Amino acid sequence: MPDNSNKKLLIIGINYFPEITGIGKYTAEFSSFLSSERSFDVTVVTGNPYYPQWKLYNGYKNSFTKEFLSDVLLFRSPLYIPNNPSGVKRLIQDALFFICSFFIVSLLIFKRKRFDLIFIPVPSFLLGFIGLYYRFFFSNAKVVYHIQDLQIDAAENLGMINNKPLLKILYGLERYILKHVDFVSTISEGMKGKILAKTPNLKQCLLFPNWINSKNIFPLIPIPPINDSLLRNKKIIFYSGAIGEKQGLEMVLEAANFFNENTNLVFVISGEGPYKNKLQEYANKLKLSNVVFLNLLPINEFNEMLNRAYLHLVVQKESGSDLFLPSKLTNILGVGGAVIVTAAKGTSLYEIINKNECGIVIPPSDLNALCDTITLLVNDLIFQQNLKSKALDYAVNNLFQSSVTDKFIEKVLL
Repeated sequence: MPDNSNKKLLIIGINYFPEITGIGKYTAEFSSFLSSERSFDVTVVTGNPYYPQWKLYNGYKNSFTKEFLSDVLLFRSPLYIPNNPSGVKRLIQDALFFICSFFIVSLLIFKRKRFDLIFIPVPSFLLGFIGLYYRFFFSNAKVVYHIQDLQIDAAENLGMINNKPLLKILYGLERYILKHVDFVSTISEGMKGKILAKTPNLKQCLLFPNWINSKNIFPLIPIPPINDSLLRNKKIIFYSGAIGEKQGLEMVLEAANFFNENTNLVFVISGEGPYKNKLQEYANKLKLSNVVFLNLLPINEFNEMLNRAYLHLVVQKESGSDLFLPSKLTNILGVGGAVIVTAAKGTSLYEIINKNECGIVIPPSDLNALCDTITLLVNDLIFQQNLKSKALDYAVNNLFQSSVTDKFIEKVLL
């Protein structure tokens, strides 16, 4: 790719490291890669870490701070962190972070800090206005609006925002941003199609898929033995990630209930989120002996668990099945995992898995299909190994970070 050394990049996003799941993970890996591997001068405006626990991390103060992390200059701002994040509360969080980031970027403008590229990971969708605000003063800067989640669509489809006048205003603000930024990018073909349908005046919509950091996620041979007596000598069916409303993880517990008499299987749910307590209460109500809840694992332990898992689950409700391309899927493919994905026909997930034969897709919320597929994969080892082989092949050819990021940067800095 062209020599982009000494290019200056400003990232404005609410989530960042040390959050190890969700958008913060990818934003941090993106900035770190460009700083350390491609000699970019990177500055980040972000919040203090809270996700997915929705609780301020230990060791952080909810205030304005400045720090250097892996040669990246970070400006952190205070955040409103609700204990029970509803749609309206999330909008309040976004609005307050918008105000704080506006203040920080105004200081950068006042100090005449020039950037070649402004990168806005979404959510929060409002931050697009901060990028346009900076470009008003420095017209040579290019603004990239990178959509990880279609935030307003998801809030409407999941019933988190039902106020029609409010939704009309939010969609109008979003359309203005889409029309006026230099580039819009997103993580899947399905989301790209939905974005292009929002406005006929969109300049460009690029694909910038989530990647695999092969330094952290990779196949282990041999797989280290496990010390946990509850998991030792068991076939682990693994879910890892955020535990929220959109995942619909009740179906996983109902599947565990179906297999409760099978002493060889154990369902492991690793993650944090606002619905974790409710999910644990439901597991207790069902009197499940084959379900283990874990917190989010450190990256080395996470990679080991990905490799140990006999089967992986990527589940979500039907209403959100084409608005989210789960980042957890890339990690599963990166270790060559056998994965069961819930997705409706025609969605990005459905097309990717079916076209590349790197997993099995079942309809969302179909408990019988989930139980039948688990039974199939437990009993047919040849079929399972074939899935694993194709999963790893797809990851190697399409998802490694260096190739994904280099192709994207080359397009936006031409």
